[in-house]
This record gives sequence, C-alpha cells and structure tokens, in this order.
Amino acid sequence: MNKTIKIRNISFLGTRVPPALIQFDQSLSVVCGASDTGKSFLVEAIDFLVGGKELREIPELDGYDKVRITIESSEKGIWTFERSTQGGNYRIFEGDIGTSTNVNESGTIKMKHAAGKEDNISGWLLSAIDLLNKCVRKNANGDCRSLSFRDMARLIIVNEHEIIRQNSPFLTGQFISKTAEKSTLKLMLTDVDDNSIVPANTMKKSKSNDQVKAEFLDQWITDIGSEITKFGFGREELEEQLHKLEKSISLSKEKLKLIQFQLNELMIQRREMVRDRETIRDRKDDIADMLVRFNLLKTQYETDLHRLMAIEESGSLFVHQDRAPCSLCGAPPETQHNTEKCDGDVESIVIAAAAEMEKIKILASDLNSTVTALHEESAWLSKDLIEVERRFDKVDIDIKSAIAPELSDTQTSYSDFVDARSKVISHLSVFTRLDKLLVQKNELFGDIEETKPDDHTIATKLSTQALHDFSKIVERILEAWDFPDKGSVHFDEEAMDFIINGKLRGNRGKGLRAITHAAATLGLLEYCKENSLPHPGFVVLDSPLLAYYKPEGEDDSLQGTSLKQKFYKYLIEEHSDSQVIIVENEHPPESFKGQLGLTVFTKNPQHDRFGLFPPKVML
Repeated sequence: MNKTIKIRNISFLGTRVPPALIQFDQSLSVVCGASDTGKSFLVEAIDFLVGGKELREIPELDGYDKVRITIESSEKGIWTFERSTQGGNYRIFEGDIGTSTNVNESGTIKMKHAAGKEDNISGWLLSAIDLLNKCVRKNANGDCRSLSFRDMARLIIVNEHEIIRQNSPFLTGQFISKTAEKSTLKLMLTDVDDNSIVPANTMKKSKSNDQVKAEFLDQWITDIGSEITKFGFGREELEEQLHKLEKSISLSKEKLKLIQFQLNELMIQRREMVRDRETIRDRKDDIADMLVRFNLLKTQYETDLHRLMAIEESGSLFVHQDRAPCSLCGAPPETQHNTEKCDGDVESIVIAAAAEMEKIKILASDLNSTVTALHEESAWLSKDLIEVERRFDKVDIDIKSAIAPELSDTQTSYSDFVDARSKVISHLSVFTRLDKLLVQKNELFGDIEETKPDDHTIATKLSTQALHDFSKIVERILEAWDFPDKGSVHFDEEAMDFIINGKLRGNRGKGLRAITHAAATLGLLEYCKENSLPHPGFVVLDSPLLAYYKPEGEDDSLQGTSLKQKFYKYLIEEHSDSQVIIVENEHPPESFKGQLGLTVFTKNPQHDRFGLFPPKVML
C-alpha cells in the first residue's frame, strides 16, 4: 500500500449561513457527542463527496448549497473538491482552501465514472491509489466492467446501518451486484483483476432482441438496486422488522380493546351519575318551590287564625256582658228589649269561629309536618348530591387524566406501527420486484452467479491463502481488543463472512456485529498495507462500539469489558500511518486525551462545538 489518500477536512457553505468546517487528524480522528447533532450525516457526506449519488435532506442543511472535501494524495498532493448539495459534477481547487470563497477553481471533473479516465471523481481517486484501468467481472458469463471507486467505497466507509447488518460486510445483499462485489474483494486481496477473462459466447447473447431487453432489465435492476441501497436494510432485517411490527400491532390492538372497554364502562357510569345528579337537583327544585307555596299558605293560616280569634274575643264580650242601665238613655235592665232577637246570633258566631280555628290549627299542624319532612328530604338530597358529584368527579378525572390520554397514546402508537409496517412492506415489495427482474434477466442474459456452474459460467474464486492470511489478521485484531468471544477466525466463502470461535459473525447481536464489522474493515486495510496492495489508506466507521450503549441483550453487551480501552489503544499504536475516522456517541477514554484528534458535538450553543452545523443564524 504505497499510494494512499487521506481526508483533511469537510466543509459546508452557503451565502446566508455561517460555514461549517470539520478537520480530521491524519491518523486517528474521533467525532462523538450528543444524538441528533449530525454525526451520522457526516459519514453520509463523506460518501457523497467521493462519488455517492444523493445527500440526504435534513433541516440543518437548509441554506447550505455547497459542500467540500479536501483530500491529500501521496501521489497527487492536496486538492479540494466542491460539489452542490443537490449532486452533480465537481469543481476542483489545488490545495486546501478551507471555507474560502474568493479562490479560482483549477477545473471541473465529472461525477459519472468512465473507464480509464481521470476526468471524473472515481477515476481521479483510483489513479491516486494505482487502481485505474482495473476490471471486475459482473456476471457468470465472464462479462467485465471497469472498476469504480464506488465498488470500494462501502469497504472503507461504513455507515450506522451497514455496520450492524447481518449480511456479509463485503456484500450489499443485492443479487445483481454480488459477482462484482466478490470480484472487488478478490482484487483488493490479490491485486489481480478480471481483465484476462474471455466472456462465454452463449446463444442468448447472440440474439439482439434479447440483448436489448436484457439492457432494459439491467437498467431497471440498477435503479431498484439504488432504491434498496437507500433503505440501509437487507431483506432479512426487513422481514425481522415486519415480524416485530406485526407482533406490536397485535399487542396494540388488544390494548386498545381493553382501554376502550374500560373507557366505555366509565362513560356509562358517568352518564348514570349525570342522570342521578339531575334527578336530585330536579327534586330539590320541586321542594324549594313547594316550600315557597307552603310558606304563603302558612301565612294565610296565621291571618285567618288572627281574624277568627278577634271574632271569638269580641263575640265573647257580647255574650258574657253584665246587665246594667243603658249608657245612652239610662233605662234600667228590666225595661230594655233583651228578649228581642238581633240580626246576628253572636253566640253561634263565636262557636263557629272557635270551630273554624280548631280546623285551621289542624291544617297548620299538618302543614308544619309536611314542611319539616320536605326540609329533611332536601337535606338528605343535598348529601346524596355531594356524594354523586364526588363520584362523578372521580370518574371524570379517571377518564380525562388516565384513560383518555392512555387511549390517545395507544392509538398513536398503533398508527405509528401500522405506518411503519406499510413502509416495511413497501420496501419488501421492492425486493420482490427485483427478484422477478433477476429471474427474467437470468433467463435472457445469465447475469446471476449460478450455484452450479455450467459450461458457459465462470465462477469467482477467492485465493485460499489470501483468505487465510486475511482471517488471521482479523483474529489478531480481535485478540488485541480482548473481544469477549475471541477464538479461531476463518472465512466462509459461501457466506462471504467470518466465522469467529465457531459462530458466524452475522448471527451475533447487532452490537457484536458492529465491532466485528469494524475488525473486518480494519483487517482489510492492514492486510493491504502488510502485503503492499492498493487500498485508499483510510476507513470511516460509524458506531463500531454500539454494544456499549445500545446492546440487544446481555449476550450483546460489552459493558464491564476492557474492549473500548483496548480498541482505542490499538488504533493509536497500530494505525499511526493510516487514517481512521470513528464516529461514536460516547467519548473515548480520558487517558487517550492528546493522542487522537477529538471533536465533540455538545448540542449546547454555549459550550464548545454545537454540532456538525452551527446553531442556525441566518446572515
């Protein structure tokens, strides 16, 4: 590995936003810190700048229209490449221009790869590491195409989705590209390309109409392959996600039914309490109205009693008056007309008045009893009303503060699960479309590597010795890191993956898949360096130590082990002459401070660096 390239910095520029520049150490660089600060987007940006098709749109990118990468080539010197955030070709500048805007460009190069030419980003990078004009086989018939830097990019730039995939670290999982991916690994392990292969002359290829149809199919397959690449997940992972989502949806359904039943029961109770409350209030209003009327009746009784008492008293005076001379004429009692009847029988009137008074007193007594009973009933109803309202408030609070929010949250979760399932099913349907197209293409053109080669197929064979030596380097790395399940490592060519201590690497938890994928990527770099084979000379790893902070279970956790300490110690000691860029959530051990390039994203505008992009302040 005599000729190498290294990344000096990445920068984003816009006319109304402050520039965002991040520098990299020429040996070990670590970018770490808070979530949602642009760490993984940084890895995507590096891939985009070395020929990737698209840059994901994120809100923080608003206002930035250009992105740059400065590359130091041992062969060509230092150059800066500038590209629109929307994609397309590149402007190039000699030297490291950082975020300067008043620099004259040295020319332009294309985004699209062209065989044997350096006027494109792929050819420029390949020529810098002595891999221009190399060929890789693309199908079982032996047809070849020129090597593109994109064939190597996924072997040196590993994003957060790729690093935990269950599939081989060297394959995308797409049938259409499997042969080329295997040939690329063979080229890196041996520096021998497929240029010498003579394609098989099959009858299918001689038919021009089938050839044209196959070319159309090839374009469709390529487009679908690009779509699958954007997912960041393989078929197995999607099927596993679908299974988990179906289970979550089923559980959410049951939970929704239970919560809805509880809510219905409480609603029925609340309606009954509302009816009880209204009944009590209506009865209290009726009692109040009756008491008003009874009060008027009581007043009338009292007036009648006073009137009758006056009649009784005055009549009694007439009946019981003593005989005496007339006060007007002086006539003696015996000469007065006492025997003559007057118009009013005073005595009978007095008797009648007394009888009427007794009757009214009885009615008044009954009225008092009724009023007392009504007051007592009203008091009982008030107590019942307080109790009903207390129960109503309790049920109402249960509905508003517990059941209703839980129902809303569960409905939201259910909706999210259903939406996620729809996306996964949609993604899986793309694999189904790809399978159908691959079957058609295989029938016409034989682009798929046959399991059992016939006279017209040419199998891709990897060097047994190279694979053995490569495996031993990975074994050495895991031993140096004190990997918890370390042991003998060998390469399974059928699975295109390593078997570590008798267990296929891809069958471990995602945390251990991440760290072993990192070992494989670094192992390829070291193998090429030790055997003086072409390699870009740098690797970018996103979340290799996932098992420390997001393990799938106890068997997938690295907490309590010394692997993190030894991981960084190994990189510092063994990769001083190659560039390794690590993107992680957690900080490296404090003991290595000053021995590596450290950039921390704090997500705090008042403390150190906020993130990949500064806090949004439009200029």
